[in-house]
Amino acid sequence: MFHLKLTRVAQFWLALVSFAALSSPATGNEDDYPNWNAYVDVSVIELITDDADGDVRKTKVWFVLLGGEPYLRTSNSRWLKNLRRDPNLKLVIEGKEYKAQAEEISGDALREKVDIASQRKYGFQESLIRLFSFRQSQILRLMPRST
Repeated sequence: MFHLKLTRVAQFWLALVSFAALSSPATGNEDDYPNWNAYVDVSVIELITDDADGDVRKTKVWFVLLGGEPYLRTSNSRWLKNLRRDPNLKLVIEGKEYKAQAEEISGDALREKVDIASQRKYGFQESLIRLFSFRQSQILRLMPRST
């Protein structure tokens, strides 16, 4: 008898939860953009952009967080050209795919902050890269897609 009542109670809750899920509007974008706090210790993410000829370009990059927002650096790369043409991209982080938009940011103050954050995060590897960098890097901020 007790088992039967428990089953009916379980059925009631299951029906209630199902009804709530059906009647609440789904935004469809809860998982479209990463919670960067969950990835603070991740070193490398993958960007997926489209080349001018339509080919898909997958590029592994470093990122840093400033105030909870992700920033990337590059030096006139093909993926930067792709993002200048279309700022929408996909990210792959620890096997999970997200949608994002990139915005190129100018300004020496921000560049310096990104450089310092990158030095702290990547240490010796960052120092080696700086030895061979002959151009000033471009800074990009990632954000949720607006469309």
